[in-house]
Amino acid sequence: MNSIWNSNYSAFRNRFPQLAELLPCDSIPVIPAGWQVSEAKNGQFTITENGIRLHSSYNPQREAAGAVATSEVNSKSTTVFYGFGLGYHLVEWAKIHKDKKLIIIEPDVNIFLYSMSILDWTEIFSINQLVLAVGCPAESVLPLIESSDKVNIGETGVSDAFYFDIPAFTRHAQNYFDVVKTLVKRNQRKNEINAATLKKFGKLWCRNSIKNLQEMVRLNGIKTLKEKTDSELPFMIVGAGPSLEKILPYLKELKERCVIVCVETALKAMLRIGVEPDFIILTDPQFWAYRHIAGLSAHDSILITEISTYPAVFRFPCKQILLCGSQFPIGQYFEQQLSLDLGDLGTGGSVASSAWNFACYCGAKKIYTAGLDFAFPKNQTHIKGSSAEQTFHTISNKLAASDKFTANALYSANAVMGKDYNGTPVLTDSRMKMFSWWFESRLTACKDVQTYTFTPEGLNTPGIHPTSLSDFLKNAPSMSVLKKQFFENLNNATENKKISNETNSLFNKLMTQFPTQDFEEKYSFLKPYL
Repeated sequence: MNSIWNSNYSAFRNRFPQLAELLPCDSIPVIPAGWQVSEAKNGQFTITENGIRLHSSYNPQREAAGAVATSEVNSKSTTVFYGFGLGYHLVEWAKIHKDKKLIIIEPDVNIFLYSMSILDWTEIFSINQLVLAVGCPAESVLPLIESSDKVNIGETGVSDAFYFDIPAFTRHAQNYFDVVKTLVKRNQRKNEINAATLKKFGKLWCRNSIKNLQEMVRLNGIKTLKEKTDSELPFMIVGAGPSLEKILPYLKELKERCVIVCVETALKAMLRIGVEPDFIILTDPQFWAYRHIAGLSAHDSILITEISTYPAVFRFPCKQILLCGSQFPIGQYFEQQLSLDLGDLGTGGSVASSAWNFACYCGAKKIYTAGLDFAFPKNQTHIKGSSAEQTFHTISNKLAASDKFTANALYSANAVMGKDYNGTPVLTDSRMKMFSWWFESRLTACKDVQTYTFTPEGLNTPGIHPTSLSDFLKNAPSMSVLKKQFFENLNNATENKKISNETNSLFNKLMTQFPTQDFEEKYSFLKPYL
């Protein structure tokens, strides 16, 4: 046993020196609580935990070998183990899947260390793509599973992984594994939605991106704003939910105390009361997203968008337009070829998530929200007078009244009842809950950023805390000095940008050759849309 432990721990320390420093162990670890070690019929070690067997009592190695050698495991590029007992399944997997990615999740450090004193793990530590999520918080596990490749929509890590979920291996930390599995399932659902979106709108964002490519070398990126704000300067996200109505009269005062970031659906409501937001976020490629700002102007606002949006967006009358990095292959390809780092806002399924990401990207430590309801308070879909509501009236007729479109919006996505921040039932649906779940997981991962809501009528989202608007207005000081400095830094950064002749030449060359051979090879799935 000593020789097995020494060999395993030495291999572990050599492979993961930094992790080994966090998990020092000078002697053989003690047996985990509730474990009993015994001998199987074939002479190998087996384990029972509080009377429940973790491995076969006859031949644990053969049992494990049969479990990992299946077509389902072979078809995936990654295998994730929720717990592992002594590690028989891990060892057998490592023997036949050396070219795949292996992720081992175990919150109990002692189980990980003790198992290395019983079973030979050197085969496991020889895997090139080995990830050890040992002793990690549950919320930190998902990024280890997710792929860093943004291009293959719907093909990211959680969707291209086989999960070994053996109840006996997770029973000792059931709540922990339940959280991890919930986060994984949510992201799998998100990827399914992204894949469906690609199928439905692929041709649209390809066409928009190609028309707007010139904007990449004309406009600045949000990279100029990365962590440029003073941490004392709060940001405020304004959505177009029904609860925004009660906040509108106070937006002038709030603008003195916060940087206002408005989603495009709420712009009309803000302009109606004579308040222009500091920033407007529009990242949806659909024509209907552009309709929310069509015919409007905001000469004191900065528009944040990306090249896949409807081309008319770039003619919106505003103070300045800044680009964020594209979430779609054509934009990503040109950014890579031109060595452009515009600044990535990531994905979250809604423009509200892009707005929150933008505030966080700028360096805000306190983010307030209003109108981000993720629900339908009083059975309303949007604030009264919003462009969305007016669209319902515009397209209505004698046979299809505006109420029909409202009802369709309310009940077309598996409507269910949720709870608001006061504990009162509120109508929501699966789509809104998905957006809420994104915020929950994102906020959990960004513990240094505090997020509050002035409108508790929306769906209760863990991580967003209700706060009193009156108390905020009474106690929060004016931020005019900090806001002035923030926008002076922005102006200085954007005025100094000059596109090099080399970049312009390379861009023109790419345009004449597009699509290039390497583009077609890497993004062959786009051929139907080009």
